[in-house]
Amino acid sequence: MEPAEFHLQQRPIDEGREIRAVIIGAGVSGIGVYIRLLQYVPNIKVTIFEKNPEVAGTWYENRYPGVACDIPSHVYQYTFEPNTQWTKYFSPGAEILEYVKGVAKKYKVEQKVKLNTKVVGATWHEAAGVWSVDTEHTGADGQTSRGQTEAEVVISAVGLLNNWKWPEIEGLHDFQGKLLHSANWDPSWDYSGKRVALLGCGSSAIQMLPQLQQTSAHVYNFVRGGTWISHPFGSTFTEAALAGSDEPGNYTYTPEELRKFADDPVYYARFRKAMERAINMDYPCLFAGSAEEIKGTAAIRQNMKDKLAARPGLYEALEPRFTPGCRRLTPGPGYLEALTKDNVDFIKTSVTKVTENALITADGKKYQVDAIACATGFNSSFMPRFPIVGRNGLTLQDKWADHSCAYMSHSVPGFPNYFVVGGPNSATGGGSLLLIFESIISYVVKAVEKISREHIKAMEVKQRAQDSWQKYLDCYFPGTVHVEPCTSWYKVDGKITGLWPGSSLHAKKALDNPRWEDYTYEPLDGHDPMEWLGNGWTVPDRDRADLSYYLDSPDVPPIPSDEQLARQP
Repeated sequence: MEPAEFHLQQRPIDEGREIRAVIIGAGVSGIGVYIRLLQYVPNIKVTIFEKNPEVAGTWYENRYPGVACDIPSHVYQYTFEPNTQWTKYFSPGAEILEYVKGVAKKYKVEQKVKLNTKVVGATWHEAAGVWSVDTEHTGADGQTSRGQTEAEVVISAVGLLNNWKWPEIEGLHDFQGKLLHSANWDPSWDYSGKRVALLGCGSSAIQMLPQLQQTSAHVYNFVRGGTWISHPFGSTFTEAALAGSDEPGNYTYTPEELRKFADDPVYYARFRKAMERAINMDYPCLFAGSAEEIKGTAAIRQNMKDKLAARPGLYEALEPRFTPGCRRLTPGPGYLEALTKDNVDFIKTSVTKVTENALITADGKKYQVDAIACATGFNSSFMPRFPIVGRNGLTLQDKWADHSCAYMSHSVPGFPNYFVVGGPNSATGGGSLLLIFESIISYVVKAVEKISREHIKAMEVKQRAQDSWQKYLDCYFPGTVHVEPCTSWYKVDGKITGLWPGSSLHAKKALDNPRWEDYTYEPLDGHDPMEWLGNGWTVPDRDRADLSYYLDSPDVPPIPSDEQLARQP
């Protein structure tokens, strides 16, 4: 192959190649990607598609009774956009929805997002070095129209827990009463005085039961396995916060506290750091046999026994056979208390059939109900719901047919300039989730910045890098509680696909400094790879702007300590 002729580019080194990016999804991750791309990548044009009528993703879609954040709200927020006015320690979903929408409005994402627009396909075009993204827009009149957008970069931020599924029960859709799923709830439905069958004991069911119990005539909670109901996350920090509360497992901030959060930034910063530290302290509990796990399990077990004491045998029916943390651990404020109420039945016998007005269990018992509320989870395989076609016609569906795996959770061999936020192995079993997501976003933005800055046509992770990543996953998880025999969205066919292999801080450290050597790069056709150096000028040089900007934030080294000096030769 003949080397490309060198052309001196008539542009400053820091101006970058103009590129287009498509973001799929305007939830918490997609909004964060949009904000950071505009911040760090000059000459970028970003199109963001959202299938729903509003932004916020899972917080827009999930409106079931009791939906809330199960980690402290002051941790579940962007690091760059603190909200001092969360009303509760664990805020309700509606409040989180308004927070996310507020961030989108402040950073003007809402002005550009293409709502009611579903991505239905994406194809990489080798010669041009671009993706074509096919969309389907639903107008106000209900009519759909197709569209196609070209972009050098595609970033998937569709999330994981939004492809909900009905349970596979004979006759379920023949039911003549109200049939609901936690992820497709009808908020106009009034469950007062109704007999309700609640299927499941995962996070959604645990949050729903206390709400349903309060006004329903009767609630039958059908549960296949057991589950642990933990103390609220945040160890002793949370215990102290909730000690004086009369709400089960929650706390409402006083007007005085909210005022102090808003008026004293230093105080609020200390408060927020302490809470974040407490959440990240939970990580050691994920290792069976550790002192933290043994102590934590004993506390969870005793707490459950105490709260279920009013109904003998209920704790034994609910207790699972795996260590806490194997599946998503949920505090579930009020769930245990609701199980002891007279209008709640906890049923471990499996449902085998649904008739027009009842559920029938394996022992032949019949439960007549007015409604069935399915809190039965999601498809957590990470399998795309539309074709994503990379090099040589390979689809991501085929690539992940046996197992979903993305290098460092975000890049896939065979799919140049394609990145995932919230992909395989990106969540956390203990610690700050948004810290991981923001770290992944930072990595992806750096990659897009590199593609633009260095005039790269195609950037693709090496297969051997992903293979090494998978080896690391396979070696790490056997030491954790996640591999124990439990049903969990963390795992698919025995492999842990949901979680980052380490703590939240581990993820941040791993993602802070990308290994660019794990990728291959293809320059623009006919251009030498070093042409990105431009014409010898920078933008400040050209514009006669701030030509001493580097003095604004100097990296001042500390004086070496005696301990450091003692280690030197």
